[in-house]
Amino acid sequence: MSRAIGMWGVAGLLLLGSSPASAQSSFAAGTSLDWPGVLTGAFLGFLLLTGAYNLVFFAILRERLLLWQAARVILLVGLTVSLSSLPLGPWLRGDGTARQILINLLFDGSIAMIGLFLGALLGPAMTGATLHRMLRWQPVMVATTTPAMLLSACPPLYMAYRNAVLLGILALLCAALAQAIRRGSRTACLQAAAWTGVLTVCGISLFHDIVLGRPFGLFLYALFTALAIEMLLSTVEAGDRFMRLKREHDEARTLATVLDRMARTDPLTGLYNRRGLEAQFVQHRPKALAILDIDHFKQINDRFGHERGDAVLTAAAAALASGEAFAARIGGEEFALLFYGDRAAAEAEILRSLIPERVARDVPDVDRSVTASAGLVPVTPDMDFAGALRAADLRLYSAKTAGRDRLIGVCDDPPVSGAAASAATSATARTGLVPAGDATDYPRSHTGRDRRRQRI
Repeated sequence: MSRAIGMWGVAGLLLLGSSPASAQSSFAAGTSLDWPGVLTGAFLGFLLLTGAYNLVFFAILRERLLLWQAARVILLVGLTVSLSSLPLGPWLRGDGTARQILINLLFDGSIAMIGLFLGALLGPAMTGATLHRMLRWQPVMVATTTPAMLLSACPPLYMAYRNAVLLGILALLCAALAQAIRRGSRTACLQAAAWTGVLTVCGISLFHDIVLGRPFGLFLYALFTALAIEMLLSTVEAGDRFMRLKREHDEARTLATVLDRMARTDPLTGLYNRRGLEAQFVQHRPKALAILDIDHFKQINDRFGHERGDAVLTAAAAALASGEAFAARIGGEEFALLFYGDRAAAEAEILRSLIPERVARDVPDVDRSVTASAGLVPVTPDMDFAGALRAADLRLYSAKTAGRDRLIGVCDDPPVSGAAASAATSATARTGLVPAGDATDYPRSHTGRDRRRQRI
């Protein structure tokens, strides 16, 4: 019993499996496919892939040459379909006049696009101004000869004119490539290899038409093969051009970033300079601004030399950059700090008090205490960058005239001196520098500690 069930099961599977196979066989038996059809389909698939490739690159690079190449591919797709045996409707029958006109228009259009593509690819620097201008006028030159192929009985003189123009275009393309190769164009060398087959086929066809007086029988097959090779090499060139442009863009962007940082950075201390300080002030408005000045710095230079003076400035910059404030060097021995927290006076005093300790550690040859004076102002909503600097500079002058080594917030407030944080805190209460907001408003990527870590 089980054996019978198994046999019936196998028979059922064979029956089910034979139905699709029969359907496929009947479809294959009713399909007429010859080698020209296979080659036409393969060429169409290749053209569509190449056209999509060029359109995608045009969307990325916005280069006109890719648009001309995509337009030429579209025209060749239409030409290939028109030359095939595919039915295109009652108005475009295979033996109809309308279809023959369409074929001629598509053929001439594809030739016209060649000059625009090659001119945009090589550029006037490689081809020369005259040849480049002639390449751009190639569509007009072709258009003047197109009616010769549309007339049922074309005058011999007009047909001779068409042949002369096509020969001239052939010579123009060869001259443009040769000129670009002489000027060292790598693109022209690759294009010369790509266009060798196409130009050869066109030359043979013109030889048959003009000299032998009969058409080149294998023209379309040879032309499609040559065009496939040309499209493949042009696609490779487009990819290579994309990579070159991307590399040049990356290098230019890196150089611009480096130059911008150099323009905003003090080369000695690594802090931002006045330009960088102003950009930071405008982009991320602070709650307070302070200006610090190294006391008696000229005496340090005179006594210990400019090399030790530079070392003192570097050490002072490191001390100021160790906090949360945005630090910049805006003059010879003058620094500025932007504060984004609620305790600007306390932070400024702590950073100012770190300078003697850092200088003593980093520059032991300077056997004297190096102090700094500072002026601090709150940044009000109506205060611009220049106004904030002027106000802070006045406080700094007050600190200098009051005996140096101290921080002054506003002119009529008592000075803040010493390294004790408690004294700085009391100074904060006296100066009223406790604006509303949260210290987290300050972008962490711009903190002195983060910048110091990047420099290290």
